[in-house]
Amino acid sequence: MSQPWAELLVSGKKKVEIRNKNTNHRGWFYIYACRKDTNENTVKSFGFDELPMGFIIGKAFLKGVKRYDSLREFAADVKLHLATEKELKAEGWTTKMPKYGYIISEVKRMKALPFRGMPGFFNVDL
Repeated sequence: MSQPWAELLVSGKKKVEIRNKNTNHRGWFYIYACRKDTNENTVKSFGFDELPMGFIIGKAFLKGVKRYDSLREFAADVKLHLATEKELKAEGWTTKMPKYGYIISEVKRMKALPFRGMPGFFNVDL
């Protein structure tokens, strides 16, 4: 997950992670703040100067997935996912629907652990 999204999730400000694909995964997962795809303007727009990248920074529980079929539905949950239409465009994300909201609970910050990640969910042996 790129920054500042990973930090917003770990800090409890973000409750839903937006993805273009659905997942069957339910349960615990580690939050990895990746090195790639971090937009410095987006980081600054949320009031951060520097954030860890290339680290596992927390863990959380994925309890469900909500499908968004329209921008109106998507905008109704902006307080949960924090991705306004402006943010979508700034990040280079498409506004094409559907989008999927991974509903997150039980977030726990961890001491930053250097790690080399990969896209999507992947197995981690700590």
